[in-house]
Amino acid sequence: MADHVVDTNVLIVASAADPASPFKDTHVPTSERRIVYAWLKDFRADDGRRLIMDRARGILREYRKKLTAQDYGMIVAMEKLRTAAFVPVKYDGEYAVVPERLARFDNSDKKLVAAHLAHRAEGGQSTIVNACDTDWHEHEEALSAEGVIVEQLLPAWCQREFWRKNPEKMPPGAGDPEQDPAGLRDHDAVR
Repeated sequence: MADHVVDTNVLIVASAADPASPFKDTHVPTSERRIVYAWLKDFRADDGRRLIMDRARGILREYRKKLTAQDYGMIVAMEKLRTAAFVPVKYDGEYAVVPERLARFDNSDKKLVAAHLAHRAEGGQSTIVNACDTDWHEHEEALSAEGVIVEQLLPAWCQREFWRKNPEKMPPGAGDPEQDPAGLRDHDAVR
């Protein structure tokens, strides 16, 4: 899909690959940062791929809160604003309104979900792109039931992080290379 709602963590992790980045203390290993940087670099270079943003600018405010104008991720986001698709997102005070079954989802990420759903309601096809936020795994079933498509740039790494934080949710044999060898590979389809 050519259109993407980009989670702020993607911009931060990609920026951390830059030697001048202030994000040296990121918990994402260098090899995974390179995967995220490569995705963002390809996204930047492809004029056919658009950024999806909310008209209320909630996503942009979050980007600006977490990144500086000199960070690679912010540079890409600002360039992509020229061709971005802006969609209507309803806010109830500080947080975006999402379907009831997603009410327990992380408040700061609701605007991403709402923008994705609004874009799809307008006939668009898009994904939400995530690098390292494990909340997307926590609510996988509810997101899927609502038709939300999350593109995990680091699926194996992020899944392992989710299980590390939530060991009670790890299915038997998951993460064991002998029982689940496919589950340990990270993003094979870096564009």
